[in-house]
Amino acid sequence: MISRIGDNIISSLGFTTEENYRAIKSGHTGLRSYDFCMDVPESFVASLIDKERLENLFSSLCPCSNTYTTLEKASILSVLFAEKEAQIDLSSSRVLFVFSSTKGNVHLLDEKEQRFSDDQIYLWHSAKLIAEYFNNPNTPIVVSNACISGASAQIVAMRELESGAYDYAVVIGVDMLSKFIVSGFQSFKALSQEPCRPFDKDRTGLNLGEAAATIIYKRIDNEENISGIVLERGAVRNDANHISGPSRTGEGSFCALRQVLQQINLDDIAFVNAHGTATPYNDQMESVALTRAELNNVPTNSLKGYFGHTLGAAGVLESIISMHALLDETILPTQGFENKEEDCLLNIADQILSINKPYCLKMLSGFGGCNAVLLFRHYKSNSLPEKKTEFTAKQLFIKKHVHLVQPLEMNEGKEYLTSLYRSLEIDYPKFFKMDNLSKLGFLASELIFQNDDSRFIDRDDLSIICFNRSSSLESDTLYQATIQSNENYFPSPAAFVYTLPNIVIGEIAIRNKLHGDTAFYIGEEFDAKQLFQTVCNAFQDKSTKSVLVAWIESFEETKEVTMMLVDTEFSDMLFSIEQINNIRNKK
Repeated sequence: MISRIGDNIISSLGFTTEENYRAIKSGHTGLRSYDFCMDVPESFVASLIDKERLENLFSSLCPCSNTYTTLEKASILSVLFAEKEAQIDLSSSRVLFVFSSTKGNVHLLDEKEQRFSDDQIYLWHSAKLIAEYFNNPNTPIVVSNACISGASAQIVAMRELESGAYDYAVVIGVDMLSKFIVSGFQSFKALSQEPCRPFDKDRTGLNLGEAAATIIYKRIDNEENISGIVLERGAVRNDANHISGPSRTGEGSFCALRQVLQQINLDDIAFVNAHGTATPYNDQMESVALTRAELNNVPTNSLKGYFGHTLGAAGVLESIISMHALLDETILPTQGFENKEEDCLLNIADQILSINKPYCLKMLSGFGGCNAVLLFRHYKSNSLPEKKTEFTAKQLFIKKHVHLVQPLEMNEGKEYLTSLYRSLEIDYPKFFKMDNLSKLGFLASELIFQNDDSRFIDRDDLSIICFNRSSSLESDTLYQATIQSNENYFPSPAAFVYTLPNIVIGEIAIRNKLHGDTAFYIGEEFDAKQLFQTVCNAFQDKSTKSVLVAWIESFEETKEVTMMLVDTEFSDMLFSIEQINNIRNKK
């Protein structure tokens, strides 16, 4: 467990957590209708940050404002405001920055956008700029795990702090809207033309929003008195069902709920803050998952009617609001909800209620089949936390490994990947619909799982972790070409879905029926030390028995993947930083 010591939200409802929380309690929403905004040729409803206020505030605090994009400015301001409460030295080597976003500065692909550094299209570069602003010496961890990114970042922070590597973690969740993002959701016909209505029987889709939110966490020692809010547990589980649609049985969400609720009295849970996007299938899936977990009588709310869906920021923003509601002993109503479906058994909160219980749950779901659940607890006085067994790093072994690199003589990645697919003599037609990143991961996993008789048995104990440098920039560039000109405007849902790097994980999970933990990280370069530490920390999830980990890159001339199956079961190859480098260098 880790303790919250500071936070901030910058959104359409305000630039402080207090402003945002007060606005919600007053029933205000940031959702507005926009016509021809961001050069999008269709109207849409969204929640947008006041950019003029943001620019003026940032200019007053930082003289070199032209160095940063709007996304980076909002992130820096959010951290500054959170630190005012936390009162820690952000330049300390004992402080880790964890940055989460789905698309970062993807708008820079548009030829009409203001030019910045070429590197600012990369998520790792934005994270680096933000950490450097605060003179932090550590390489920030960057999580891009679709719409659960903000929750995944908090779980990563918890694992890093509990490992003892750091004393504090600054968790940032941020996304800004652009023509790229809005058009993509429009292509899925997922956007509502009116303010969204989570869990309502007449819901017609989601609204998008933008936000920057920050939580600063502190490591808790077993003998340390604590008060306030702690993040006790977190879990991510995969549906292994579909890359862009939730499981009808709520399998991933249910498995994540089951993991965090072990030994918890359900009567002690004040409320559940659901993902609640107001799309028909998401809300239905969460209803099924919560009912399966016997939580259908617990008051459940969604915050999307206030902020819209803020993508990678949602997990951080909505966790902050939930924490403050728990402190306030308040259940917040679901804006837009009026009548639930007859078969929905959930207790949807439709008015402000007072409640005095110690726990709340935060749920999120996203493309690639990923689902996350966080468990927060309110300690009301200085008291010792429940004893927790210290995590002891296990000795790990590499059971199988694969290293694939496109030969220099094959200039066309498609030719190389198709040739490799044919050589494996498998029959999986969906392969030809995948983007190159997913094809690379898929082929490497086929080699790893060759002759594995348990392939089609559900496995909850295998985690999938991927890293790369460029995120999904290859697919992003292809999608941008479909929306660059309004005279030739044809946004494709088939192309847009692959503009998330974690889709490769979803493809592997679906093929092999894997329901375990999943995460995608972005780094400036291959870093064996970070890969090693991340895999070791993944075993803090008591259900994880093995990890499929890969560095996988497909951009411009580069097509390469290094994949390893890591396990606690003895083999003749020890999992170590040296061995990771040896495999990648083909020694």
